[in-house]
Amino acid sequence: MDCLIIRLSTKAHFLLLMRCLLLVGLVMLRILLVNDQARSEISPSMLGSAYELLPPLHTASALWPALQQDPPDLLLINTAIPSKILLDQLHAIKRAVPVLMFAEGLNQAQIRACLQVGVSHWSDGFAAEKLPVAVMMAQVQFEQSQALQQRIGLLEQQLADRKVIDQAKGLLMDKRRLSEGEAYDTLRRQAMKQGMKLGDVARQVLAMADLLG
Repeated sequence: MDCLIIRLSTKAHFLLLMRCLLLVGLVMLRILLVNDQARSEISPSMLGSAYELLPPLHTASALWPALQQDPPDLLLINTAIPSKILLDQLHAIKRAVPVLMFAEGLNQAQIRACLQVGVSHWSDGFAAEKLPVAVMMAQVQFEQSQALQQRIGLLEQQLADRKVIDQAKGLLMDKRRLSEGEAYDTLRRQAMKQGMKLGDVARQVLAMADLLG
């Protein structure tokens, strides 16, 4: 039997692989359906046989426990007007999975509120024939959002590291009478010796200085 070994360096690569497997039918997308205060409920039979459906929910209040117990690949929400409970539940999820919402006649403020709590894609009313495209749009927009958040997190970490490195350099310059270049080289050598990141070494230096007073 042939074996395919794929190394995935990032979550984005994993999501891309899963989407490719879905397209060729090697895996089925696991969907959790939530009918929350909808004018007409979506039944599992309306979604067809292309997806693996988890036990549907009929209230948003059960959403967070259900996700913790058995996380889906995609959350499909059918609602008339998103309730505060639903929005609070989505906020608690913290964009853990793609969220596709079907709702009719939402105004701009309501759409904005949904997007702010992690709805990946919104569609005006459910129709079985537009489900595949809507699902793909939700997945793509979720992946783009995840990639953006990763870049923002990396930039924030780099800025935080730069700040503590500057503080540690200043401390070494003051305590050991070193130049800025010498202080930086001291931190860099210690980082290489311990196999640590420069920012983490700088944090150690600052923590030790606080401990010694």
